Amino acid sequence: MATKKEKAVAKPAIGTDDFLQLTPPSIPALLDNVLLVFSNNIPEDARNKCMLNSGVAYPVTGDDSARRRHLLGFVRERLEMVSRLEYALWLNGRLPFITPRELFIWRLRQYVEYIWAFQLPDDDDLAMIFNSTRLKAANLTADFSARFRKALLFPIALRRLYRILLEEDPHYRIVDAEYEHKQAFGKTFRIPSSRYVQDANSLIEEYRLRSNDFLRNAALLSREQNIMWISHRIIEYAKDETLRIELFDLYKIPREGGYLG
Repeated sequence: MATKKEKAVAKPAIGTDDFLQLTPPSIPALLDNVLLVFSNNIPEDARNKCMLNSGVAYPVTGDDSARRRHLLGFVRERLEMVSRLEYALWLNGRLPFITPRELFIWRLRQYVEYIWAFQLPDDDDLAMIFNSTRLKAANLTADFSARFRKALLFPIALRRLYRILLEEDPHYRIVDAEYEHKQAFGKTFRIPSSRYVQDANSLIEEYRLRSNDFLRNAALLSREQNIMWISHRIIEYAKDETLRIELFDLYKIPREGGYLG
């Protein structure tokens, strides 16, 4: 019969490296519906710049499914890059005292800059991405716009607006060349996002500062289809080359080598 001492010796000892035998946690895959929300909000004019890390370019001449798969892969790589950036900054102590709201705004800037090509999606999509209500998403974008709209968003939106109004962008053609809205005639355009109505009205405000004209604001006719109405008088101002150069010099693209640089 074994003694207590013999039993203690017979018991397998716990080695210092036993913890290495534990199975590491598996990293969950990003859901396709989440990737779709991100990829659907990439502006059309920026998609041909969406290159994968492997060097594979966006299939401009491919079918819809091939283009969709490419954008999903691009968004997946960019989200992983942004997440590594975020945690590396935290670990290095560069973001030590940041509130949850500031974190959301910081993340939103990364998404705007590195994935959405300086464009904000609509509040419904942001609510899904941030797992919040539409009201909280709207408040978040209001804070974001207050900080970065003139510096990050408007310079790119301004150039897109000019291409749309001058009918130079094949992705956003005129819907109706003669549409009456509130007893005024103008054109209707399909726009990248309903937020472009706010940008159009900012552009109209720039025109007002430089003239004594009565200029009507742009209007959103359909939120589902992103249809914007704008008066013929604004179209005439958009054709003024001198004024366009002045505005482009005033609102420069936020960085060199960007999507539309």
